[in-house]
Amino acid sequence: MERVGGFFRNTMRESGRTCLYCTGPSTTELCHKCSSHRAQFGDQLADLVVPLTYAQGNQPRTQHQSAYTAYAYKNTPPAATCVEDMQLMVNAATSIHGGCIAAVDSWWDSITFVPSTKRDLPPREQPTAGLARLVQWNNGAEHRLVLEKGANQDGHPRDVLADRFAVPAEYVDRVAGKHILVVDDTWTSGAKMQSAALTLKAAGARRVTALCVTRWTKWDWPEHEAFLKTLTTPYDPLNCPVHGGLCTP
Repeated sequence: MERVGGFFRNTMRESGRTCLYCTGPSTTELCHKCSSHRAQFGDQLADLVVPLTYAQGNQPRTQHQSAYTAYAYKNTPPAATCVEDMQLMVNAATSIHGGCIAAVDSWWDSITFVPSTKRDLPPREQPTAGLARLVQWNNGAEHRLVLEKGANQDGHPRDVLADRFAVPAEYVDRVAGKHILVVDDTWTSGAKMQSAALTLKAAGARRVTALCVTRWTKWDWPEHEAFLKTLTTPYDPLNCPVHGGLCTP
């Protein structure tokens, strides 16, 4: 954690500074994307979004280490140190702050991940599957499920699509009436994660919590640049991604 503290920064929920839903830079309560998604899909979206860190893309002159880590952990072959960093952040967050995430409603009953729609990899080899395996609490085989590609794979990657993913018949019982924790590596527009949430809600999920290792930001977007310049405190795994205070392991 000392290593990732050198380049990752904790997310925050601060009215007038960040979106209170996805934690991205925003001067309004909800950023434009989240506001648009909410207007279109309402309560079929993820009930709680928990990004852990900010990844800083498009930094001038050189790639920021946080952006490199977010990319390189899923390279072929993956960068081992980056894989370890991403997985340990998920493990630390759910170990230390699982109770805070659960306190909003209840402990999650089932765990899944957002599968890649670009690469045809077996479920166990998906980079995000490796992240989901490091979740603490209710992570036994009987609590896991896998989403598969849905009927619509031609839509724009930034569009929220109810049929981008599907719940296989063998996992319907792990979804219906359950609180599902969905793990992903990066939240950019939220389209893939929200597509997964729509699929799970349509299959009967009572609640969907989205856990993302990084909230993507860009130095070449003026509103993001001003925000990123204020982030100087190293990532601290004790800093709660739900309420912003410090939690005890």
